[in-house]
Amino acid sequence: MLSSTPLSIQEVKVKQLRCHDEIFWSCSSGLNLILGANGSGKTSLLEAVYLMAHGRSFRQARDPYLVKRGQERFFIQGNWKRFGPMNLSVAGRRGQTSVRLQGRDVQRRKDVSESFPVLVEAPQGRKIIDGVAGERRRWLDALVMTCYQGSAQQYTSYLRAVMQRSRLLRRRASSDELDAWEHQIVAYGLPIIQARKRLIEEMNVLLSEELELTETAVELSINTGYEEEAWLTRLQEKRESDLKSGGLRFGPHCDALKIAFQQREIRSAGSRGQQKLAAIAIKMAECAMWSRYRRLIPVLLLDDCLEALDHSRQYKVLKRLERSPAQVLMSAPDGVQIASDIDIRIQMLDRQGLTEAEHPISVQGETIVVMEEAA
Repeated sequence: MLSSTPLSIQEVKVKQLRCHDEIFWSCSSGLNLILGANGSGKTSLLEAVYLMAHGRSFRQARDPYLVKRGQERFFIQGNWKRFGPMNLSVAGRRGQTSVRLQGRDVQRRKDVSESFPVLVEAPQGRKIIDGVAGERRRWLDALVMTCYQGSAQQYTSYLRAVMQRSRLLRRRASSDELDAWEHQIVAYGLPIIQARKRLIEEMNVLLSEELELTETAVELSINTGYEEEAWLTRLQEKRESDLKSGGLRFGPHCDALKIAFQQREIRSAGSRGQQKLAAIAIKMAECAMWSRYRRLIPVLLLDDCLEALDHSRQYKVLKRLERSPAQVLMSAPDGVQIASDIDIRIQMLDRQGLTEAEHPISVQGETIVVMEEAA
């Protein structure tokens, strides 16, 4: 089997981003943890890494508050390792960002995000666990298009057929015209359904391997019970009601992704801690899918990843992340406890910048306690 290449970021320089004037962050290839008080800018440093790969924040697509108050522009520069050394930089002002790779302007940001995969699990990011149906579905479909070549064209053609049918309904077009586009809806929709089914089956196998972390099985599911003739019949029968409602309310573009925990929807059945563990497990599985199909191991950003977890589960999360081949960049508040057998680089963030957490930490039994007053 071909090996996968781990992506990593080695240095980040940030100027005038949110609360930061100027800050330098040196990262190791394995586990990296930033500790600091609320509002110290921990999330903003993770956000800087995401901005380089995606050209936008994981908080909002167009965030007007990226630039520090009173300043006109922000700037981010990162030294990455992908096969060899690479340089990515981002410059931006209110509502506008530009990305440069190896000193050249990037025209298609998708090319960068596919070559520099950065995954994020953050309270202010995309809500996979407790988000609305559309947000979950978009995450699933983005992963399908990442893994399976040709899926993106299927999605584009399917949505075009759905929109064209809606236009024809409003124009009171002939039955023959509608028939033609409804056949295209089904023709392009069925491969999407099969791709989703395949991806969910693969993800569920990977999630079953995370049982030590999640403690209870976490499973994904979505409607795959489409049959060609029945689908065409339903489209014909629902023309009048779809015209009144303003669009097609049945099909892959409406299906809800379910995340089951103890055979119940985790959004309502899982505690905050259980949801956090499931979210991390899903990110581990997503990293594995990138490795399997793209031969790249993404950088994983985990903002406040130990929140809502007791000490034993925090330890379990850190041990699982320690075994991951991915570079992991994490944040947590002051006072978090880290077991002494965890191979992790800890840095403290305060108004003066980042400092290595070599002193002050005190070892108490098996636990290293990073003291709040040291920050």
